[in-house]
Amino acid sequence: MPPTLPTWFRVLRAAYSAAHFLSLPLYPLRTAVRPAKRTVLLPRLGRSGNLPNLPSQPPGGAVWIHAVSVGEVNAVRPLVNALASSGAEPIFISTITPTGHRAAQAAFSGLGSVLYFPIDIGFVCERFLDRLRPRLILLAETEIWPNFILAAGERNTPVVVTNGRISDRAFPRYLRMRRLLAPVFAELTHVLARSKEDKERFVALGVPETRVNWVGNLKFDYEPNPQPHHLSLNQTIEALLGKSSEQTKILVCGSTKPPEEEWLLELYGRLRGDHPDLRLVLAPRHPHRGVQIANHASERGWTVVLRSRLADCGGGRPPDIFVLDTVGELAHVYAVADVVFMGGSLVATGGQNIIEPAAYGKPVLFGPHMENFRDVAAAFLERYAAIQVSSPEELQERLRYLLSDSHAREWLGRNARKVIRENQGALNRSLEILRPYLLPTSLRHEVKTKT
Repeated sequence: MPPTLPTWFRVLRAAYSAAHFLSLPLYPLRTAVRPAKRTVLLPRLGRSGNLPNLPSQPPGGAVWIHAVSVGEVNAVRPLVNALASSGAEPIFISTITPTGHRAAQAAFSGLGSVLYFPIDIGFVCERFLDRLRPRLILLAETEIWPNFILAAGERNTPVVVTNGRISDRAFPRYLRMRRLLAPVFAELTHVLARSKEDKERFVALGVPETRVNWVGNLKFDYEPNPQPHHLSLNQTIEALLGKSSEQTKILVCGSTKPPEEEWLLELYGRLRGDHPDLRLVLAPRHPHRGVQIANHASERGWTVVLRSRLADCGGGRPPDIFVLDTVGELAHVYAVADVVFMGGSLVATGGQNIIEPAAYGKPVLFGPHMENFRDVAAAFLERYAAIQVSSPEELQERLRYLLSDSHAREWLGRNARKVIRENQGALNRSLEILRPYLLPTSLRHEVKTKT
């Protein structure tokens, strides 16, 4: 059992739950004001069929993996695949955002049940835990939910942070609340940190050093595994954009955020002067913005096709721009690219994961803001496996060079694959540490007390 919590913390915990409860009516308003932050309410309260029915205790107990949104879903793919292959069942994968939910459904079909994570109110978390009865909970990256973690501890359920990281932005906030959150961080059974810096940050926040291991970044263990429908989509895109011609080049810009699309449309127009057969694939980080982006492109005189309306697209001249406004397909659409620009990096939003296009051996460019992927970016830059630019203007010049030099593109792509191979291994190291926690439920308490 966890240590007795001090009175002041129990009062604080009650106030925290009350604040969450009183904020429930604001969820629809939050969605209306900030569509990109759209969330769901009833499923996160355990309603609307979100919780599966488990008529009897599963053999050994379930494994519950929480991945808040698309990025975390992609990060835990190797781990989910490995657990499923080892026979661990049942497996539950929870998310918070609808886009993450759809991505998890696409990625883990047949491997586990996808549900929404509970709102962090005490009795709600308890309802989820009592229904699912997990023998192990894995929280991807940085998902610190006090009531959930404490409720799991009260049930002697191990809670392990996998691919653990604490961002530059979050770390000072956690430090300021260190005393308040100390009982929560102390309750974490284990942290599998993705870098040495992340390990030091978790220890600084109160996780005992003996419970924190630096295992590396799980994302390097990502292996492309396109399904038949992914291959079919890529063939459709290549045929639509006229890729059969050797002169045609495809620039894929993934996970873009405003105002990056406007900059990319401008530089695309200038690049077309030297490369008249250049085609552009734009994949916004938030797919609901696809129609808006397509309208902006049309206003500039470009012909545009939306992925969501691909079935309505007839024959004729290849469009200039293809907008990927769906979830769960970008990782494999990178396969059609001649060059890739990774969005979310020309604006100060922390960058996005460049490993997916690199795994296909594609030359990758990104902007100056890669704070959330600092170790990944550094690994690629040190081995001349990617190009970092400081502005849209520099991006244009680098793209012009790469589009004109096939040898440079191939060289960058080979280096990228080599960097991935050299940095793999986090999955095996993680599984070795997790092995004792995958024992039957009856042994959970014994494992935890030995940690």
